[in-house]
Amino acid sequence: MRILKLLPFLPVLMLNAQLARSTAYLARAADSLYAGFIGNSIIDIKGHGDTLWFGTSNGLSATYDNGENFVAFDNAFAKLGYGSVSGLAVSGDHVWVATAYDSTTLTGDYDTGGGISRSLDAGETWVHLGQPMDSLRWTTDAEGDSIAETYSEIYLWGDTLLAVDVVTPINNPSYDLAFDGTRLWTASFAGGLRVSHDLGDTWQRVLLPWDNTSVLDSMTLVDLQDEIEADPLFYALDPVPHRNHRVFSVVAYDDTIWAGTAAGVNHSTDGGLSWQRYGFDNSNVTGNFVVAMHRQITTEGSTLWASTVTTDAQDATGISLFKVNEGYWRATMLGTRPFNFGSSHDAVYAATEYGILKSRDGLHFVPLPAIQNTDGSDSLYSDAFFSVFVNSDEALWVGSSDGIAVSRDEGLSWEITKSRPAIESMEFIAFPNPFTPRQDKVFDGQGNVLLRFTANVGDELSITVFDFAMHKVREITFKEQATFSGPQDRTWNGRNDAGYLVANGTYFVRLDLEGETAWTKVMVIN
Repeated sequence: MRILKLLPFLPVLMLNAQLARSTAYLARAADSLYAGFIGNSIIDIKGHGDTLWFGTSNGLSATYDNGENFVAFDNAFAKLGYGSVSGLAVSGDHVWVATAYDSTTLTGDYDTGGGISRSLDAGETWVHLGQPMDSLRWTTDAEGDSIAETYSEIYLWGDTLLAVDVVTPINNPSYDLAFDGTRLWTASFAGGLRVSHDLGDTWQRVLLPWDNTSVLDSMTLVDLQDEIEADPLFYALDPVPHRNHRVFSVVAYDDTIWAGTAAGVNHSTDGGLSWQRYGFDNSNVTGNFVVAMHRQITTEGSTLWASTVTTDAQDATGISLFKVNEGYWRATMLGTRPFNFGSSHDAVYAATEYGILKSRDGLHFVPLPAIQNTDGSDSLYSDAFFSVFVNSDEALWVGSSDGIAVSRDEGLSWEITKSRPAIESMEFIAFPNPFTPRQDKVFDGQGNVLLRFTANVGDELSITVFDFAMHKVREITFKEQATFSGPQDRTWNGRNDAGYLVANGTYFVRLDLEGETAWTKVMVIN
């Protein structure tokens, strides 16, 4: 038995799919529901009121009391999909979670869809719905060999068109989810834009304009009738020849849908039947890879925000905005790539690899200061922020690679929450371990390993780093007094006292605390 054209698009689409990732997906999850935060790399934040949901690289967390307490969900207890959270949609007690993970094939490593899970009761029960894709169908050729079918038929305005069957989760993760109050939408890379009218139980393909067209409506099909009949495969719904059929992001409300693809932003006002495509080739959108979108509601109307990534075809990485009452695009912040947006009525925030940016006029952005607990007890050791969300009470939530923080005064003061290993009174630990200074907990351009211990206010402490031969490498702190009681963090950036990165190897760290000594070790891998 031979299988033909089962995975024709994988090598072609690999590079383009990876451009949408904010962080590498992890092929793991925790073991059970438990109190606390499940992971420190926060990919998405959604919710309303006291209930908020946090999609992380390790699974899903939630708070039902506006940040006082947190619980964590995983694929064992909650029937979530395997891997990291890649998309999140919330509407009241209805929650949908998409997951993704890295998989290795004979032709390389690919993002892989872990499926979509649904809860209709705010997380008490879950159903795993699987990855939205097409059914594998077989036919028999004249020689009696079984051959996988390649195309299905779709129907639009009375015409029959073809759609390539996407029958694998490989290179087909759901990067985004949106619920418009009636329909659930998913933005999948190879699988394209899909819509469900039954809360995710079944899915329908949605045709977007082809790359050589800017409009898709009934008249478009009339005008292209001869071309479609002459070359039906070219005019199929197919992510290989048409970058506009590779979808990264989606925003939906009422009958209005915005779909961000590898060829621009697509806009529909009739529930996804007809579309207008805006791209670098026909409008002022900064770039054609539209990897994140957000709708801001202001006193003047609504604004659609889009984050774009350059395709090296004279377009640019940057921010594009579309004020609906004006009807045209503006470009700003060229060279800056937001991973996500959040907004209040009078301000928009962008989560970027250089921190959180804020704007009141939509064109000029300023960075928020480094985020630290009001009492100085903790900081977010991360330059990169992947998510930002403004709640109904105007609280600003941000997610980084080192945890979350919330500000209830527009960024003047912060409360930080992280997933932390528990420690005993005189235990001394280091994480991440092994430690890669060029990429772990990068803050102010330098990586950090956290050194964790407990102390009481007024305790005197010293921390020193030694190499394998017990030569002193770095004095982190000397006879410092703890300013508060409880868990404490200090950091080491992997450099010696002269400011140079240390060589690969094992290093020993000594904590002297009120006459007692504790040791931990750190493996450095540059």
